Amino acid sequence: MIVKILKNAGYSGLQAVVAGFSLFASAQAAELLDVRFGPSGDTTRIVFDLSGATDYTISGDETGAGRLMVDFASLATNSGDHNFKPGKGHILRYGFAQAPQSGARAVLELKQSAKISKIFMLEPSAGVAKHRLVIDLQTADKKDFLASLPGRYPDLAAVIEQATAETSQPVLVLPPTPTQKEVRAEPLALQTIVIAAGHGGADPGAQGQSGTFEKTVTLAAALKLAEILEKRGRYKVVLTRNDDSTIRPDARETQAREANADLFIALHADAIANTVVRGASVYTLSDAGAARSATLAKAQGEYEVYDLDLEKVGQERGQDLGDILLDKAQDFTSTASSNFAEMLIDKLAKKTPMLNRSHRKGDLRVLLAPDVPAVLMEMAFISNVKDEANLNSPAWRKRAMTAVADAIDQYFDDPRLQRQAANTAGGAQ
Repeated sequence: MIVKILKNAGYSGLQAVVAGFSLFASAQAAELLDVRFGPSGDTTRIVFDLSGATDYTISGDETGAGRLMVDFASLATNSGDHNFKPGKGHILRYGFAQAPQSGARAVLELKQSAKISKIFMLEPSAGVAKHRLVIDLQTADKKDFLASLPGRYPDLAAVIEQATAETSQPVLVLPPTPTQKEVRAEPLALQTIVIAAGHGGADPGAQGQSGTFEKTVTLAAALKLAEILEKRGRYKVVLTRNDDSTIRPDARETQAREANADLFIALHADAIANTVVRGASVYTLSDAGAARSATLAKAQGEYEVYDLDLEKVGQERGQDLGDILLDKAQDFTSTASSNFAEMLIDKLAKKTPMLNRSHRKGDLRVLLAPDVPAVLMEMAFISNVKDEANLNSPAWRKRAMTAVADAIDQYFDDPRLQRQAANTAGGAQ
């Protein structure tokens, strides 16, 4: 089975799972006419000549100098295309793997590492009867190559593997072509980070020995983290509040989902009667919380994960499939949340005191979104004099929030986000 899931282009991975069951039955395959390369200095243009329009998605991995994969939802190739052929410019060689039914994957191995600078589809025009998919490459290191790939959730391949394990026909699951005439790589790679400053307005939260309110220091930290992330140019930052306003506990989860967040971070300050205790900790959702998340989603009529109406899936294809998809999506979200929590703890430990057993689990309402990796960070104990002083210190705030930003960078650079499901079809692997 060949599986690739993208979050962008307005089409979610779990939607693709269900769409995949019937995608190829009605699709009429376009024909591959030619693959052309236009090397020029430090750039190479790749052109796929096609007899008709077809949906596609683009992915890649770190093999060699880098590998570029183009999955076509409906494309007929010849047997001769299934063997690798020499490329030009940045492309060492290329070949096609014909997927079951009408899908196909092009695999292009890079001779020299490069990043994607442009992706666009040209429709037939006067004197040119064919469709052309164009990908422009520019010399860059492998890190830039990976960063230029469209946003993705490849770990959700496990959802498809389990949901379709008993079906007779493997499927190639693809989202539709972006509607834009030209899609630049940079915006596609932009990640949305939602930052929730704890408490606010009529809800002051905990109070320190010197009178500091939790709502005040969480807002200051959220604003500083947003400033740091925005300067890095990799992220779209959404604040659940940017002033002293009251936010309902369930509203933060809703804001994260409506923003199509790639990561959610709630900032709080802990408090306890024992004023000696100090240090930061990071919470992720417990198993009990995951169960409550599913129960709440169904009870509220919001049984949707990654934009897919799982209640409708259950009605049309059996409740077992809907439940499996929800469970597996939650597994993905939980794993991603825990991975980020460990990175965050590692970065924070070098910059601020940490509580023993820093990674904790909790049934916390703010972490209940089943499709948004999320953590709640207790920055320090406001009930401890030294921690309260840190929370009020601009220097500490900058140091701590820079550590959070560094963990976010590490999370999105993690090679685990580049994993692909195995490609076992055809000669190009």
